[in-house]
Amino acid sequence: MKKTRERNLILEFKHITLDDKPIFDDYFSEKKYYGSECNFTTLFIWRKCYDVFWAISHGCLIIKVTVNDVTFVLPAFGGIDEDLHLVIDALKEYFQGQPFEIHGIYEETIERFKTFLPNITEYQEDRDNWDYVYLREKLATLSGRKYHGKKNHVNSFRKEHPDYVYEPITLANKDECITFSDKWCESRLAEDESLKCEFCAIKEALNNFEVLNIEGGLIRINGEVEAFTFGEKQNDELVIVHVEKANPNIRGLYTVINQEFIQKNWIDVKYVNREEDMGKEGLRKAKESYNPEFMVKKYNTIIK
Repeated sequence: MKKTRERNLILEFKHITLDDKPIFDDYFSEKKYYGSECNFTTLFIWRKCYDVFWAISHGCLIIKVTVNDVTFVLPAFGGIDEDLHLVIDALKEYFQGQPFEIHGIYEETIERFKTFLPNITEYQEDRDNWDYVYLREKLATLSGRKYHGKKNHVNSFRKEHPDYVYEPITLANKDECITFSDKWCESRLAEDESLKCEFCAIKEALNNFEVLNIEGGLIRINGEVEAFTFGEKQNDELVIVHVEKANPNIRGLYTVINQEFIQKNWIDVKYVNREEDMGKEGLRKAKESYNPEFMVKKYNTIIK
């Protein structure tokens, strides 16, 4: 699809819709992005919770998001580096001269900014939103001393549940996953109200999984869905796993759904991005326990 390259100064943001997927895919395919936000599905399924809007200016895709009452933009996608200052000027006009924030700045982007936006000198580490990236082969095999504990969990699960069934997510069973997700999130709302948004995002993804081109898998025990996950191929090297849910009372189930899903999908990719931990201690511990190959580090800045 040919990009719209109008050189408008006045930004006209509009809410993201499913029809916008080809535009986003076009911009995101220009470079080999490893971050989870460089992905249409991520932005689309969270659009209601995070008020996701987009605009085009100077050949660039500008994405505006609001999280926890903080509105920010992501670094511009596309365009040419020499036009970055024009994009910033357009944003300054949009925000009416008030300070605004840019989030999701990668380390390589900082180097570009230093050259083409030298007035930006301060960058804050955004550790809670760093993505965890793993070698696919290690997640699929769990081989080696570092994964000894994970392998034990898998073996224990299979011994206790020898008749469990793994199957792909399809139109025929997606509603069972939605129902399971609803119960999973509902049981934890007292501890974390953000799970209302998470359930909404999961429902959006599963109800549109064919159009979004995502793949998923589930595990049944005694005929009931007790775990599911889904993701998609972001480029020829990387897969994004958007969601992974399992009954926490069944030992080893999280490890098994993770391994089964990776084993049966995308055997041609090198890396798996399992997204960020959002600063949640338990989630951080779980993601670190899988020994990431590297982190997609992200930084924020304020344009004054």
